[in-house]
Amino acid sequence: MTNEWLLLQSLLLAVVAVAVLQLVKGGVSPRLRTPPGPWKLPVIGSMHHLRVNVLPHRALRDMASVHGPLMMLQLGETALVVATSKEMACAVLKTHDANFATRPKLLAGEIVGYDWSNILFSPSGDYWRKLRQICAAEILSPKRVRSFRYIRDDEVTMRVEEIRAAAPSTPVNLSVLFHSMANSIVSRAAFGKKRDNGSEFMAAIKTAIGLSSGFNIPDLFPTWTTMLATVTGMKRRLQGIHETVDAILQEIIDERKGVRDEKIRNGGDENVEENIVDVLLALQEKGGFGFHLDNNKIKAIIFDMFAGGTGTSGSAMEWAMSELMLNPAVMKKLQGQIREAFHGKAIVTESDLQASNLRYLNLVIKEVLHLHPPAPLLAPRESISTCELEGYTIPAKSRVIINAWAIGRDPKYWNDVEEFKPERFEDGTIDFTGSSYEFIPFGSGRRMCPGFNYGLATMELTLASLLYHFDWSLPEGVNVVDMEEAPGLGVRRRSPLLLCATPFIPTAVSTY
Repeated sequence: MTNEWLLLQSLLLAVVAVAVLQLVKGGVSPRLRTPPGPWKLPVIGSMHHLRVNVLPHRALRDMASVHGPLMMLQLGETALVVATSKEMACAVLKTHDANFATRPKLLAGEIVGYDWSNILFSPSGDYWRKLRQICAAEILSPKRVRSFRYIRDDEVTMRVEEIRAAAPSTPVNLSVLFHSMANSIVSRAAFGKKRDNGSEFMAAIKTAIGLSSGFNIPDLFPTWTTMLATVTGMKRRLQGIHETVDAILQEIIDERKGVRDEKIRNGGDENVEENIVDVLLALQEKGGFGFHLDNNKIKAIIFDMFAGGTGTSGSAMEWAMSELMLNPAVMKKLQGQIREAFHGKAIVTESDLQASNLRYLNLVIKEVLHLHPPAPLLAPRESISTCELEGYTIPAKSRVIINAWAIGRDPKYWNDVEEFKPERFEDGTIDFTGSSYEFIPFGSGRRMCPGFNYGLATMELTLASLLYHFDWSLPEGVNVVDMEEAPGLGVRRRSPLLLCATPFIPTAVSTY
């Protein structure tokens, strides 16, 4: 059965259910001056404007060009407010950040997110603040990121050797390589090793992410979520994902508890925190956070690490190599600086990177994140109470999303918006730390992505190593780099990135 037919069935069910509900409720609500938006149909509202296989960030950008930088769509029962300008992003993420600091209670967050107990899904409140403090201090701190540099060094070196083993004329599937490496790095940091059931685990995580967008039919009709989730099969799918993920994570927790207890019995308690699960188990024993860090909350945190740190990291590296192949002048400049900095080295390590201060590499990475943000539509927020934005009323419980991709390609803020120009960041006035609202690949404010440093560390080392060790070319018969995006919210490449790698042999005297 095709996705289109499943969507049609879901829409028909939603129409019938909500029509009955509206007849029962009756009455007329007072009309508010809400933001403008596209025309609506009864019951389903504006849902027909976001068709199957349409790229949502592009479709919403096109609508905003007609209706303005703050618009409202009615998706079923749900009011969706879309901000598509630097000024509107600042209003949501800074001026009214406290009012938009919570998350909508999506079905995936309940079933897969352990009753909304992870950082991504948890509603604003005391629990979320304490959980974020723990993660910022213990899990996502710069010190913790540095502690896993040996894993990144090891995984990147293994991929370099895999590429070197292939013949220069044999295309390397960098898409598969990048995503596999990102998964392995997070697995080893979280669990201490790669798991035999890792592919099953990652497949479940990927499916869960796809069902967490907030655009699924049951999430758009909160009154009828339970019924629609059952009829459409979404509840059954999420429960299956939960069972898979939960069983694997419980197995890992039990295993790490056994290893931890054995080391403590043998007097090796100073080395028991080898990975993230170990750290969380130590925090569980310590307590004193204002809530009990039980096993389910540990599982929810690990789920966040995989959901936020694997697919996005792999996709960012795909786009980086794609843009470098499409822009040979940038490739030549970056590759020259890397080879000059590491001249004569057999391998490039993270310590080498930190000592070298490759400024142009940082500019290239910024430009990749500018044109290809990991989450083109930032994770949805929800208005806690009714508020005013630019003279418009935003009702309580409205969902709000920021189109970071569209803002990053708005000629009002950027020159030559479709060109890959790392030099645009040379003056250092614009950064992705959340204060430059025209450049917010990781969001801003209270709900800013707290773990972006993990992904950036992997991206820097991988790009530096691949450009140091190899010269890259398109496969025989291929003349252009396909830059088409795959449908979905993650904006991965539509086709895998296949490139040929010719090993570079360092000479005794640098030529750069």
